[in-house]
Amino acid sequence: MGKAIGSTSFHDILPTTKRLEIGYTWYAKSYWRTHVNTTCKLMLLTYVFETLEYQTVRWRTDIDNYRSQQAIERLGAKKDGVIRGNRVRRDGIISDTVMYSIVSSEWADVKPKLATKVQSVY
Repeated sequence: MGKAIGSTSFHDILPTTKRLEIGYTWYAKSYWRTHVNTTCKLMLLTYVFETLEYQTVRWRTDIDNYRSQQAIERLGAKKDGVIRGNRVRRDGIISDTVMYSIVSSEWADVKPKLATKVQSVY
């Protein structure tokens, strides 16, 4: 108790178009593939769609980060596409980014699936 296990946050918040991204997510390896990510994302998505009434939540990840792509897809996000050559990795290599999103019209289907995944843990 009393120590951080990870972080996830909103960024690129665009109130005019009611769109934001969830990212800068990291968890200690011992929490990978546990309920933690799903629980956090369920809370964030509920707030975004039901309180803020935003239209779109997006995620981005490196083309070679298959673990993150799978995690995002497990949340119910759909792959929007690949932005080629848009980022420089820490090692200096120019890389592609995979973009995902959930839009407000999909939330009614996504939310119960996430809630079921969270409830099955408890």
